Amino acid sequence: MILCAYSSYRATVRALIFLVVLLLFLSQSYNRFSDGFTGVQPPSDPRIWSPHIRSDLPADYLLTSSSETLWCQARFGTLYLENARKFSVSFCSQESASRLTCFLSSTAASEPVRVDAMCYGHRATFDESLHQFRLGCDIRPLTPDEAARGVPDVPDNLPQYWYETGPGAIMNEAVILDKAASSERSKITTILLKREGMGNLWHSLMEIMSLTWSLDVLQMCIDAQTGEPFIRPKHGATTQIVLADQHEDGPFIELWKLFAKMPIRRIHELNASEPVSDIIIPFAGGSNTLWQGDWEDLLCRESSLIKTFVSRALTLYNVATSAKDDDSVVVTYIRRTNTRKLLDEDMHMEAIRKAIPHIKLSVVDFATIPFAEQLKIVRGTDLLVGVHGAGLTHLMFLQPGSVVLELLPEGLQHKGFRNLSQMLGIIYFRTHIKMHGDASGDDQWQFDAVEVDQHQLLDLINYGVKSLYNTGKKSYDIL
Repeated sequence: MILCAYSSYRATVRALIFLVVLLLFLSQSYNRFSDGFTGVQPPSDPRIWSPHIRSDLPADYLLTSSSETLWCQARFGTLYLENARKFSVSFCSQESASRLTCFLSSTAASEPVRVDAMCYGHRATFDESLHQFRLGCDIRPLTPDEAARGVPDVPDNLPQYWYETGPGAIMNEAVILDKAASSERSKITTILLKREGMGNLWHSLMEIMSLTWSLDVLQMCIDAQTGEPFIRPKHGATTQIVLADQHEDGPFIELWKLFAKMPIRRIHELNASEPVSDIIIPFAGGSNTLWQGDWEDLLCRESSLIKTFVSRALTLYNVATSAKDDDSVVVTYIRRTNTRKLLDEDMHMEAIRKAIPHIKLSVVDFATIPFAEQLKIVRGTDLLVGVHGAGLTHLMFLQPGSVVLELLPEGLQHKGFRNLSQMLGIIYFRTHIKMHGDASGDDQWQFDAVEVDQHQLLDLINYGVKSLYNTGKKSYDIL
């Protein structure tokens, strides 16, 4: 077991320094607090963790002092990164030409306990005949302590998820552990991906966020052999994405390049001339903590992880982050053209335009618009309205203080968008509406059209609009 290992000497020195500093702090604490010291005091509730600003986090992290519970911080805050950084294992024997280090995370409430993983392999060569990377790694046996902590056997028991994704699936299809593989120095870094699909925004963002968090952990963690972080931002220029799936590029392909600046390639395009490469197998989308608690009302009200990801995405697409300079209430209704389509939609939208003042209502089918344009539309939206589905993932990119209204098929108690809104400072409303068709099946809500009473819909939109009447440059009487 390694804990992002510095040498034992460094660890001892750091521990001594920490003890000295702690003693000095305790000896002076009374005077400092009596003089108006403004540092964060330890909370009385032992379940609460107040994070300090960490110098080893990537520099772009959006951090605030937080009184969130440990449960929330370990899933949606920087404690998630810290825990993964600390729980790391080197799997190759000391005689191996290559190294394979995996970083582990255990946040899901499951029995047996699920351990998620992302891995970093040093000095891999590409075998064109097999379309696989070879790592010169002689796997060592796990220690009893590692096995007791749930460390998976590599490569056979690395975790796999739905749609044949995850590090286990990638290792099976794209990596061979070969004791005789080359030990030449790596010239580039390759991120190996196997996507769930390419068209569902929620699923795609879960995967892309999981990749960015994997890279954050690697930037925070010191490689014991080099004394340097596994990766630095400058390595983005020599990092490529290699797709091991057969899906088309899809509308969100550019988002994968948040860190990797080389062209995105497919594994069947690689050839014998490929340089020796370090390889990264990221946390899978199926392990993303946003999947956890999406059927429960969570108390989590902050997420540095998600806010930082949103900032990165907006920067990548050069979308302005400033507040909307307009006194009207911009309402964007998400049109669905396949499943869960709202009946009499055009008639309802026209009634809304006539009945509610001070609004600019747009009906948008996001599937027909490039993602960069989608982001611009959402950043200029005050009230986002839609039937439950992946389109509501766009709420992630709303301005703080905006409003989202979710129309849920009757009986469905999904809480994912409600919880996400709360963590981002978005006001959330919901209502249940009727399904139109055979509602007898457990998953029938996935497919049936929905219908709503027009007066009910007008009342709902009115609630959302009036909640915005005195925000930003808007200044209207509520009655």
